[in-house]
Amino acid sequence: MNIKVLATTVAFASTLLVPGFALAQEEHMIGGKAVAADQVAEVQAKCDELRKATPMANAAPAADASTLWTADGKVDLTKLTVAFCDEGKFAAPAQ
Repeated sequence: MNIKVLATTVAFASTLLVPGFALAQEEHMIGGKAVAADQVAEVQAKCDELRKATPMANAAPAADASTLWTADGKVDLTKLTVAFCDEGKFAAPAQ
């Protein structure tokens, strides 16, 4: 009986850990691609800058995300829009 309890506990614990891990990895996704961990702060700063420069930009339609990515898998900050920031879950700064 102890083996069943242990197996059930391990199975339950793994279902709790795996989805949380997957969500953490997919937190900043744009166009189906994850923003590189080493670029998250840079993209967040650019999103903050875009929101300050164009406060009404939240209503702008999303562009094609395939043009956002460089050949080395980085976000091209010159093509970043508020719509992409929203899609990638780059939060607006608290006011």
